[in-house]
Amino acid sequence: MTPKFLKISRYLLMAVLLLLILQYVLGMIANIYATPPYGPSNIGAHYVIGYVVALVGLITLIFVVFSRQVGAISFSAIGFISILLAGESGRGFAFLSQHNGVYSLAMALFWLLSFSSYFICLFLITPHSPENQTTDKGKGFHEI
Repeated sequence: MTPKFLKISRYLLMAVLLLLILQYVLGMIANIYATPPYGPSNIGAHYVIGYVVALVGLITLIFVVFSRQVGAISFSAIGFISILLAGESGRGFAFLSQHNGVYSLAMALFWLLSFSSYFICLFLITPHSPENQTTDKGKGFHEI
């Protein structure tokens, strides 16, 4: 893939990470102050940002898949699935359980898994495609 394409993938990964941080902050505010489904307006923002995070996560996964870097694809897929599972846990927390702590814990753990996965993926996406990289085989770290 072209370096420009990989650069877009890196920008998308950074966008997902920033959106996940925003989602976490709004989630903590909603967890403390809201009484779903009729809570203050910040819970609505939390829901909307959740959908935006999922959409940007899907777009990021598509771009990373086209990068053809297996490790990055794996971590991006784990991140996207974790976002979906965190959203499902949020639905359970808000509408099914009357604030069951298990759903809150699941949201937090899936958020942590998605954030960690995208963070690792950001470092796995190389600035240049693997075909264009040259390596000096036989020159290990101890031989320098």
